[in-house]
Amino acid sequence: MTEVDPALIKGLTIGLGALGPAIGVALIGAAAVTAIGRNPEVQGKVLSTAFIMAGLVDAVLAFVLLIVFTTS
Repeated sequence: MTEVDPALIKGLTIGLGALGPAIGVALIGAAAVTAIGRNPEVQGKVLSTAFIMAGLVDAVLAFVLLIVFTTS
């Protein structure tokens, strides 16, 4: 059996690890736009909550990158 290049494994890990947060941020954005479209008066509350949630979702990517670059 042949050896798999570690760079390929790291690249796939980063790509797949970034896929989840990208989908999460898109869903948060879509939900925020829908909520503001239905009730424009709550724009400030919805946007601040959406930014907090987007930051938490992006933290997943930071953990993936941390794990990938600290392992050999």
